[in-house]
Amino acid sequence: MNRHADTNMTDDEGRIDMYREHARPRRALARVAALMVLALVAGVHPATAGGGRERELTRVVIGYQAIPNGELVAKQLGWHEETLGVPVHWVQFNSGSELNAAVTAGSVDLGLGGSSTTVVAIAQGVPARVIWIHNIIGENEALVVRRGSDIRTVGDLRGRTVAAPFGATTHYHLLTALELAGVNPGDLRVLDMPPPEMLAAWLRGDIDAGFVWEPTLAAMLEADGRVLISSGELAAQGFLTGDIGIARTGFLERHPDIVVQYLRNQMRAVAMIRTEPDRAAAAIAAELSLDPVEARRQMDSLVFLDAIEQLSDAYLGRERAPGGLADVFLETGHFLAEQDTIQRAPDRARVEAFLAPEFLQRAVQQ
Repeated sequence: MNRHADTNMTDDEGRIDMYREHARPRRALARVAALMVLALVAGVHPATAGGGRERELTRVVIGYQAIPNGELVAKQLGWHEETLGVPVHWVQFNSGSELNAAVTAGSVDLGLGGSSTTVVAIAQGVPARVIWIHNIIGENEALVVRRGSDIRTVGDLRGRTVAAPFGATTHYHLLTALELAGVNPGDLRVLDMPPPEMLAAWLRGDIDAGFVWEPTLAAMLEADGRVLISSGELAAQGFLTGDIGIARTGFLERHPDIVVQYLRNQMRAVAMIRTEPDRAAAAIAAELSLDPVEARRQMDSLVFLDAIEQLSDAYLGRERAPGGLADVFLETGHFLAEQDTIQRAPDRARVEAFLAPEFLQRAVQQ
């Protein structure tokens, strides 16, 4: 799978890309504090939560993001609560970087993070494995500039202030867009901002541009913004991104049946999105406090794969036969290492060991 190969977004026999966290000290301290809170909420001491004895299962902790995909459908309709056989506790994150920290602490069992931060998780040895692809990103993420701005091309970002959530898919795509345009990232000021802070900075006029996802994307566009380049456009050049489902290794080993049922709920959500899109959009609208029409628009900007597609050679593959996702992770790891955003790209053995299609295989067979 060549990173620069043509990509068909309708078939999506493409690839899933990723990127990494470069946190500032101020944000690092905030994340440590959040990590300790999460550990205490889960009943795990933060100093030892990453390894050692697995905690007694009194509830399943699911980390999610405000992304209009199947996880929000399952959340709003209460499927996990009905079927997992144990109480469910939901924790919202602003990025996969935060999720990685919580999983390492043992505070989250199942979670959703960007494809970029999944590669970071592999490189950093986060104790987790990939079990699901929530969606592939199309027009749901974009780089926004002001409608009256003289920024007409990515090259015009030189000397400007641009925001992106560090470690997220949009940060990876920002770096990718700069590289394709021949722009050195050092020629502009790039700020680490999660979506809520980015919107506030945009409204204050503190930033010239921001690369972000829905629903913040829609809010910035409504506030005098326009799209300079979208993730869909970058995907067409061979740089797909997606939202990836991971499970903490200790949880996988001790509670495989819960993981399989969780995946069956994800399969059910994708089926609803495909066959009853208005019903799925209504559930997402309730979760995100959106108008159902707007929720449908945002949902339709993503590409959803069913279980059979995910188990194909193009994606997760099957047990002992990793699919193309492993190649994509390898390529992206090399890209991130070249950008000095990770110290070393993970090798093939490490990448393939991070994929766990066997749980989805079991979910399909049941």
